[in-house]
Amino acid sequence: MQRLFKSQLQTYAQKRNFALPVYSCERVGPPHSSRFKCMVTVNGQTFESTEYFPTLSKAEHAAAKAALMSLLPNGVEEVSFLLMVIFINSL
Repeated sequence: MQRLFKSQLQTYAQKRNFALPVYSCERVGPPHSSRFKCMVTVNGQTFESTEYFPTLSKAEHAAAKAALMSLLPNGVEEVSFLLMVIFINSL
């Protein structure tokens, strides 16, 4: 389900005629054991993942989740509902 946060954030931006979300990431640690932390900017607002992740993809999704939780009126409840709808429609 986590992979849906980036898609949902993109859909959110498109429906409101915003520019697409822009991700920027920080990498720390040696190449064999890198960790990532990302920020995403949507409509001039920047949101950041709360921690470092073992993959770039997970860090981007965490940033997208943080953005959705802040941007959507009902925060976590609305994100959970949207994910459930997407999951059901994919069956």
